[in-house]
Amino acid sequence: MLFDPDRGRLPPPNLDDRTWSDLVSQVTALIPQYAPQWTNQGPADVGMTLVELFAWLVEGLTYRLNQVPDKNYLAFLNLLGITRVPPQPARSFLTFATPGASPVTVPARTQAQTAATEAQAPVVFETDAAVTILPVNLEAAVLISKSGGNTYTNVSPSLTAHPAPGAVLAIPPHQAVQLCLGFDKPTTEALNLLVRLSQPPLAQAPGQPPVPGDIAVTWLYSTAGTAPGGWPALTVPPGADGTAGLTQDGQVTLTVPAAWAQQAPTGWAVPSASAADAVTDPYYWIGLRIANQSAAAPVTLGLSSILFNAVSAYTALTIPAQGEQLGNGDGTPFQVFSLANGPLFDTPGSATPYDHLVIQVNEVTWAQADDLPAGPGSWYRVDPVQAQVMFGNYDPLSNTGHGTVPQTGDKIVATTYRYVASGSAGNVGANAVVMLSKPAAGAASVTNLFSAYGGSDAEPVAETMRRAPQLLRTRDRAVTTDDYEMLALQASSGLASARCLPPTDAYDVAPSVPGNFGQLDRSAGNVSVILVPAIGPDVSSAPVPTTEMILAVTAYLDSRRDVTASLNVTGPRYLPVNVFVTAAPWQSAQSSGLLSSGDELKARIEGKIRLFLHPVVGGPDGNGWRVGQHVYVSDLYRAIMPPENVGFISQLAVQAGTPLYAGNRPPQLLPTPPPGSWVRVADYELACCGVPSVSVGGWAS
Repeated sequence: MLFDPDRGRLPPPNLDDRTWSDLVSQVTALIPQYAPQWTNQGPADVGMTLVELFAWLVEGLTYRLNQVPDKNYLAFLNLLGITRVPPQPARSFLTFATPGASPVTVPARTQAQTAATEAQAPVVFETDAAVTILPVNLEAAVLISKSGGNTYTNVSPSLTAHPAPGAVLAIPPHQAVQLCLGFDKPTTEALNLLVRLSQPPLAQAPGQPPVPGDIAVTWLYSTAGTAPGGWPALTVPPGADGTAGLTQDGQVTLTVPAAWAQQAPTGWAVPSASAADAVTDPYYWIGLRIANQSAAAPVTLGLSSILFNAVSAYTALTIPAQGEQLGNGDGTPFQVFSLANGPLFDTPGSATPYDHLVIQVNEVTWAQADDLPAGPGSWYRVDPVQAQVMFGNYDPLSNTGHGTVPQTGDKIVATTYRYVASGSAGNVGANAVVMLSKPAAGAASVTNLFSAYGGSDAEPVAETMRRAPQLLRTRDRAVTTDDYEMLALQASSGLASARCLPPTDAYDVAPSVPGNFGQLDRSAGNVSVILVPAIGPDVSSAPVPTTEMILAVTAYLDSRRDVTASLNVTGPRYLPVNVFVTAAPWQSAQSSGLLSSGDELKARIEGKIRLFLHPVVGGPDGNGWRVGQHVYVSDLYRAIMPPENVGFISQLAVQAGTPLYAGNRPPQLLPTPPPGSWVRVADYELACCGVPSVSVGGWAS
């Protein structure tokens, strides 16, 4: 028996199921009764034309009538307080420069923007904190490692300039690496370095799952006559290391003594790894020594970028300093006032994310509360999605209610707040931010060395309607795998998908080797949540979540999970899929100008392969791949086949490549066969593009 998707449900009624043809038939059947002299009922008759016209109009009315159940459903959701997910601002890191010889402080809430065009308004970013711009430039970055033969490697293109892919530092047990940052000038002012991690320090002993690495971080500076290994250490006061020892993204503030001296790497006892890595110019160096204090396990640390004279910024703007008049009180309970802009900016990592909203009643600041306390008090509640301020209903005569009521004539003013100005439009490319919205004294230029990310538009109404039953079922608690996945997506708007893996012993080749689960502990009581960030193919072919994204989702799920569940939030375990294609172009395609060469056809097919196998925008339906979803040749063929008048594919096969994660695929359950018709993916793996091998033969006639 076929599965009935409506079984056990309450399907909404179809209030009028008559179609256009039904209406025409009914009217035609009544003609002999009401107009017996009307005998010509053929298509050429003018009267029949009018009947068909009015039937078309009535059909449109019945369609609208049948939308009433949807309207009632949305009204029910509004009654329960279920709202659309609001747009999320894009984030960027703005780098400033000054032509002067003195430091310049750019205050917090400084706005910078992209160039405007005739068709598009500029995208405006606003800084989160003040930044002091120094007349100094970060010019070079080299990495000294003993594992490479005690040589240094030039990592400047990987960490300090666009498009920086980042670097993964591998530190053997009881060894250290030293990252040296070269500046063109000395300064006695505090240096602010913005460090972004792609992976926190992880230690992994052979056959064991990864655990947080035990590292010691020391900041150094170059002095005259000293080698990098003997540079003196810098004192980092408490609170000056926002990275907490390179375990999270943050800002490090360093003050270098006057003994800071320039050195040329050619004078070091450490040679360059190759001629291309050689750095000959002298610089003033800041050293970052990272020591692995474990005696058994190597540590890997992923650095995404290191920015100087930079500050975090969002497409979330603060209202002008004069504030915003919301209206006057009228003395009634539960008064509601709407802000002119919304939704409100959700400050990341803050326990009070909307405290930037300041409300005054008759020039007296009232306090913001999640729930109004009983009795009188200068309290108000805020709806950040609808950007509304709500007051209480305390009645002094009966001494009942919650929160003082603004009286008639009381002036309600929002003195300041920050709101989301743009969503996905803020995901601009590198170097797109080119000017300050308003001149800042001493700041000559501003740019974003890396692409902005994280911006998203408001959730479609249809998606809210689909999500509502899940919200009602979970009641903000994580119990089932579906609960964890839905709440993870709710915790961060920058996710394309999330997959929760329950405990299992399905792949237990050796229970003592958790590596059989892709370095995930799948034993009883452990819950693993894999996050896939919404990053397109122009940025990464195998996107990984940022550290702050993992921390945000972990904190959100940790307060909603069962007490007995051990939670692990992590990034994808990528399995590259190698594709083998043999194709041929038609001779007629060349003669008609559709194809210039076989190499053009090869490039087209390779591009389609990379797009199809992209974890976020690929897949059979173009909505990305799910963790654990297998790859079939039939789906791939439909995605990459050339037009019929251009060429054809004669052979197509896929094969699993070497996993990008440090772990084992259970050999007896998930073998790696020769190229064939499908690739079996473990339930913890995510397919990505491996090596496309495209062979294009001669012209076919």
